[in-house]
Amino acid sequence: MPRRVVALSFALVALGAAMACGGDDPVEGAPPPEVDGGTPEASASSFCVDGKKTVDYPPGPYNIELGGILPKDLKFEGPDGPVEVASFFDPCATPGKLLVIRSSAAFCGPCIWHQEHNKRLFTDAPFADRLVVLDLLISDRDNMPARVSDLAAWRARMDATPSSYRIAIDPKFVFKTAQSARKPLPIYTFVNLRTMEIVSADSDPDPEVFKSSMAVDLADIDGQKRPPLVAPKRHDEFFTDEQWDLIRGMKLVATPPPDPTNEYGDVPAAVAFGKTLFSDKLLSPSGTVSCATCHVPSLEFSDGAKQSEGVARVDRNTPAIALSAHSRWQFWDGRADTLWMQALGPFEEPKEFGGSRLFVAQQIAARHATEYNAVFGAKYPLPSLAALPASGKPGDPAYDALPAADKENVTRIFVNVGKAIAAFERSLRVKPNALDRYIDGDLDALTTEQKTGLSAFFVAGCAQCHWGPRLTNDAFHAIRFPTGRQDGQPDVGRDAVLPNLAKGEFVATSMWSDDPSAAKPLVLPETSTMIGAFKTPTLRGIPKSGPYGHGGSIPTLLDLTRIYSERGVPHDDATAIGTTEQWLPLFDKNAQAQLPAFLDILTAEIENP
Repeated sequence: MPRRVVALSFALVALGAAMACGGDDPVEGAPPPEVDGGTPEASASSFCVDGKKTVDYPPGPYNIELGGILPKDLKFEGPDGPVEVASFFDPCATPGKLLVIRSSAAFCGPCIWHQEHNKRLFTDAPFADRLVVLDLLISDRDNMPARVSDLAAWRARMDATPSSYRIAIDPKFVFKTAQSARKPLPIYTFVNLRTMEIVSADSDPDPEVFKSSMAVDLADIDGQKRPPLVAPKRHDEFFTDEQWDLIRGMKLVATPPPDPTNEYGDVPAAVAFGKTLFSDKLLSPSGTVSCATCHVPSLEFSDGAKQSEGVARVDRNTPAIALSAHSRWQFWDGRADTLWMQALGPFEEPKEFGGSRLFVAQQIAARHATEYNAVFGAKYPLPSLAALPASGKPGDPAYDALPAADKENVTRIFVNVGKAIAAFERSLRVKPNALDRYIDGDLDALTTEQKTGLSAFFVAGCAQCHWGPRLTNDAFHAIRFPTGRQDGQPDVGRDAVLPNLAKGEFVATSMWSDDPSAAKPLVLPETSTMIGAFKTPTLRGIPKSGPYGHGGSIPTLLDLTRIYSERGVPHDDATAIGTTEQWLPLFDKNAQAQLPAFLDILTAEIENP
């Protein structure tokens, strides 16, 4: 039978009942208080006689549960072929050994931290030679099912390789126990190699607690006295070493990463021209819509509405774009792979600008020729458009009938408009907030209530997806938030755009890119894992960017924490589609109530609107 279950219990005990923020069964099966007293009964293997195996593998029944024996035929694909769990069976190990199975995802902040601290977790442990580590990767950085080709990059993150180490993929998240399911990643499962019995499980443990827990397991395996369990060290009385590192990784970064696909992205004249175009309503045929219509500087470049309102109401909430130049993908569904490609979309969208590229080009020629040529004229001088129609885009008969050279000239102007707007958006900077001051050493920048909310943020598993300077992983997740579609139908999200994304006219690999080699790799799933999936939004600016969700259907931050804690709307609710992903954690009402105090400090006031 299992000797302990560790599922957030150590962190919760240390913080006290008033700060309990874990899953629905956080302390079930936790070690007894007197962990250093008595001598547990040994789990001596009956499968070793005179130093030799008596069976190839322990007999069943098999199951992946605490106290269960791992299935004999369980195997995972690795870079050198299948990794068979049965191959780890070592009934004659003296002293006993632990198989440590770690389940991680490349989109997950704590998972990355653990991967980058293997030395501290494993190789520095006094019993390192008694550990066999199997590293299972569930998903890639975009939350697509992990492939064997993803393993090299994942392994490269390690600061040290345990002495006995294997790596493989588990794209369907097959390996999990009931006790560890719906807990924050990474998940650790510990197996007695003498019997192949699962003896314990843990979720995102503190390093010192982690090693202390393994010492208890090893003592149990050998029938020795249990060593005392170690409580985690706390920074500012609240945060473990891992959490403190992740907090420091949340510090605001002022400058976005370079965009080689836009050679004008950081040209001052392009920035100034883009700022003008951003607020130019005459780029829409109605004369009523500009980029600033939905991206209001005083609202951190969101608009406060449930859904965007151009010439008509669209189906999704307006994302805040103050930090969009830092994002790996654009739009809720990631249908643009560069910021300039995103800037082009609304112009030809019937419900937004309701216009066309030829209309935009004619407006540039009529009203912005000098500014355009000052930026682009050396390489792309503005051609005469006098003989061309006033409007048109691909699919319009008048546009399609134009000579190829004219269409290329028009599209070049259109693309450069997008690159100028992107240059302006790249120039946007936000002011540091209370979290940044706290990270810089002002421990009084946050109140006790806000620190409690930040602690809940980690223990509840929010940092699994919301990490880094913008508190987002830029990956796509199916969480079943309600639709914002005007027809009431559920929104398919990422799944709808993936099949044709690589064929997009303005993707980073296209002729319009200034460096097609800089394009992001695009992975297409073998199965529809992205139904109902949307990009993780940045939490910087969240106090003013409500209502929330891709459909704008969640009015307050408290409502937002509630729907996360319930793992989205029920699967029989027709306002959403897709299956809530397996690694979305559950958390209780304590965390729901505590989180808004922290979220409220994540302002993103614009320095240079």
